Amino acid sequence: MILAFYPADFSPVCGDQMTLYNEILPEFSKFNAELMGISVDGAWCHQAFAEARHLHFPLLSDFEPKGAVARKYGVYRSADGICERALFVIDKKGIIAWSFCSPIAVNPGADGILEALGKLPK
Repeated sequence: MILAFYPADFSPVCGDQMTLYNEILPEFSKFNAELMGISVDGAWCHQAFAEARHLHFPLLSDFEPKGAVARKYGVYRSADGICERALFVIDKKGIIAWSFCSPIAVNPGADGILEALGKLPK
């Protein structure tokens, strides 16, 4: 499983990042990995964002209590009320096999995710 925390729907960097992941879903599928995007935006905002960007993976709402999931992963920015731009690859046993926290204004791309997936036991 791939968890992609991102700050906000409809921000330029987030839109580019999620669109990239949408385009390479077949690559993630080769590793039997499911992608889930997650931010503190609400479900209605996620629905509009997914429709506007034609996303084919679930967007999870960490809206109420705000940032509860991001806090558990250590990626909530309480001063800003958003989560970090952070990636987690979780193995079949539910253990975090790889993580990366990108600067908030930088799209981390997918190379790190694909490399981490390639290192997981089959």
